[in-house]
Amino acid sequence: MYSIPLVTAVLVTVSLVAGHGQVNRITSGSASNAGPNQYWAGDSANSKTATRVMYKASGPAYVLFDGFADNSQMSCEGSAKSPAPKTFTVAAGNEIDVYWEGATSELKGKSGTGSLAAYNPWVHAMGFVFDYISSCHGDCTTFDATNAGWTKIAHAGIDTGQTISNALRETMKNKPEEYFPTSGPGLWAMAKLVQNGSKWTIRVPKTLKSGQYIIRHELAAVHNPKTSDPSSGPQLYIACIQVDVTNGGDTSLPTGTQAKDLYRPDGAFANIDVTSLTASFFNVAIPGPAIWDSSSSLLSPRDSNAEASVANTSFNTTEKTARTKTKACKERRSTIKHAAAGRAHRSSLPCVHRKNRLA
Repeated sequence: MYSIPLVTAVLVTVSLVAGHGQVNRITSGSASNAGPNQYWAGDSANSKTATRVMYKASGPAYVLFDGFADNSQMSCEGSAKSPAPKTFTVAAGNEIDVYWEGATSELKGKSGTGSLAAYNPWVHAMGFVFDYISSCHGDCTTFDATNAGWTKIAHAGIDTGQTISNALRETMKNKPEEYFPTSGPGLWAMAKLVQNGSKWTIRVPKTLKSGQYIIRHELAAVHNPKTSDPSSGPQLYIACIQVDVTNGGDTSLPTGTQAKDLYRPDGAFANIDVTSLTASFFNVAIPGPAIWDSSSSLLSPRDSNAEASVANTSFNTTEKTARTKTKACKERRSTIKHAAAGRAHRSSLPCVHRKNRLA
């Protein structure tokens, strides 16, 4: 945790109540870089961080549905025009671990949080995790990300093949923020993050060209279903991490999707109600564009209105599984073609993955 001067303690205490958390640090191998201190601008960490300040201490801590169509909010929350001073070096194909820190101590020392004791665990357990990337077209420390095109490289929703731990389920019930589904299988990506010590792992595409990029790492909490209260609905916590990719391949990013077009303010994602989905969790779609397969253009995301996407049956798709699906499709087409040998016919059946749409 950051050491905050006493003179700012009162103001910070007020902000901590509204702010639900931020990035504590990022790591890759033995390299580590601390997140910014958004509650005290004078912290020395702020001159060394590669993570943009998510929100101002005096402002909203997350983006709600009424901000979904606003590039200035959706790109990097409060810092589309305010870059971090540094970039974090990572080789193409390597992983970055992002450690989140809760702004309040509600879950500190509680069961099911991965034995995290050094600082506050992340405080929500229901929601999606999205990872997007955009080129800085040069130096990320001067890049205005407002109108950047974002390419999705990974996403995760609810994995119906796994179950939340009994410990975390009970902890969330006592918060109180009851976990849905209330029993049986169904592990939300955000619960997985909490159980893993508030850590999420992102893999940089192996074939991506060397250069500077922003990784837009987003937690979408869905514990507060939308009502007539304008403060209700999904809460988006957006961390923009500036990276310098080395040892890259020869693949350039597609145009991508502007942040204002990722999710519709009046769409199914904005109106998702986890309390009413207990009988149909297998149909929970993952919002946003499809995952980009850097080895093929078959799964490139659309440039706009991208909320409806293809989700696999485990609702936990990664770049690797996208490549596996593409390979399987090609093999299936080949089998059909050879089975029809001797006839003047070639199957035009497309490779159809299970589709679940948030429309």
